[in-house]
Amino acid sequence: MANGKFLLGSLIAGAVGTAAYVLRDEEKRERLMHTSQRAIAQLKGMSKEDEDEKLREKVGHSDPHDLADNKMVDEGAMYSVLHFNEKQETEEETFEPTKDGAEYTKQK
Repeated sequence: MANGKFLLGSLIAGAVGTAAYVLRDEEKRERLMHTSQRAIAQLKGMSKEDEDEKLREKVGHSDPHDLADNKMVDEGAMYSVLHFNEKQETEEETFEPTKDGAEYTKQK
């Protein structure tokens, strides 16, 4: 009987310790939440996206009055355009090994 209580106590302590370790970090918490939501949705026979009403509402239907969303899309589009333009206009530096070591050289 004492061995059974010890085993049960050890299992509970291990589960609590594992949960504390996993839930300590924000990224791990979110990953655990997404994994559990997908598992629950799979058991119900639907996808996680079907469960998330807000996501289903937002996909492909940008609200013109949602300024934060529109600003995010605009900034994302501008970043890629600016990055491409900078890359085309400037000379790129590359890292090339030499006999004496390594150095940066400019390509034209």
